[in-house]
Amino acid sequence: MFRLSRRRSWIVRSALALAFSAPLSLAHAGSFKRLYSFTGQKDGGYPGYGSLVRDAKGNLYGTTQAINGYTDGTVFELAPDGTETVLYTFEDEAAGFGPEALVRDSKGNLWGTACCGGGYGAGVVFELKPDGKESIIHDFAGPTGDGGTPYSALLIGKGGDFYGTTAEGGEYYSGTVFRLRPGGKETILHSFKNGRDGRNAFPGLIADSKGNMYGTTVEGGGKSSSGTVFEITPAGAKTLLYAFRGAPKDGELPTGGVVMDAAGNLYGITFAGGLSGCSWTGQEGCGTVFKLAPDGKETILHFFTGRHGDGGNPVTGLTLDSAGNLYGTTEYGGSRCSVTQHGCGTVFEIAQDGTETILHSFKTDDGAELQTRLTLDGSGNLYGGAIAGGKYGYGTIFEITP
Repeated sequence: MFRLSRRRSWIVRSALALAFSAPLSLAHAGSFKRLYSFTGQKDGGYPGYGSLVRDAKGNLYGTTQAINGYTDGTVFELAPDGTETVLYTFEDEAAGFGPEALVRDSKGNLWGTACCGGGYGAGVVFELKPDGKESIIHDFAGPTGDGGTPYSALLIGKGGDFYGTTAEGGEYYSGTVFRLRPGGKETILHSFKNGRDGRNAFPGLIADSKGNMYGTTVEGGGKSSSGTVFEITPAGAKTLLYAFRGAPKDGELPTGGVVMDAAGNLYGITFAGGLSGCSWTGQEGCGTVFKLAPDGKETILHFFTGRHGDGGNPVTGLTLDSAGNLYGTTEYGGSRCSVTQHGCGTVFEIAQDGTETILHSFKTDDGAELQTRLTLDGSGNLYGGAIAGGKYGYGTIFEITP
């Protein structure tokens, strides 16, 4: 077992090394603005794993993690002028704690997952209405039941049903894909088979125009157990699209899920793999950005080096713009950092030819250890969170204009 950050426990492990280099530009092309620094008190701290949700007025919604002595996590709103409002504070572990990711429906209700707590201690799905009323929609039963530890945001399907993943539990104790009716009725669509077809599916799902869903498992799939990319239909028919091969061929630990372009190509990151280095994580290699074509052919677009200003070890997935450019974050690398000797992390852009541009290399006051997926607005601005650093050391919310 290893930790992707010292503030979150994850249930994955592996190691690999690679030797490849993609085109690289270390130009810092982005304009950076720190929007908010968490104090670690009633406003929370350590923003959650999922992407921020942005409404039509430019308000951002997100979560913060549990902090001893203050909260078991919060749901917050951040106005365009930088005013933060706590919409809900988790105070009862039996009702869930450690909220991670949100989605917002057409009525303005926020739906989220909390990785932990609940009646069985295995996490919950909750709904938060605009008036601040919170309801537990589903209480996961844990390893011997319907799964547990849901980390990722829910996917809202065409009919209003929710789809998601759990990192643990299910028939083989290796995680599940589930469907949840708005009223709380849950159906397990797939239980991962103890590594044979993947294990630890915490990154979440996306859907194509036909309603077929795509995701990654952090482990399992093949001899090296380096993780997988899979497809699953709303009826639960699952197809293994790709199994990562590990050292020295490929990336490992695809912790960020995938995004899809109009041609059906899938793009994602792996936390480890690639060039040697970044051994500070307990893994070999600094991670990759990959492309998976509809015919199953995988192409590595970029291998992170963690050196000379480049980032290292991306945790969350990519954001795709209309021109096909990919945006993401790395937990480490970039500028020197008082939070960690391995660098505060970066925001990067990857072009279709694999050319990387560092949009911002973080310093301690900007934030550090980036583990929140970027949100893109209609003007091309990017919004994200850092789980450490900032004015008070409890993380930040930021904006970058490429």
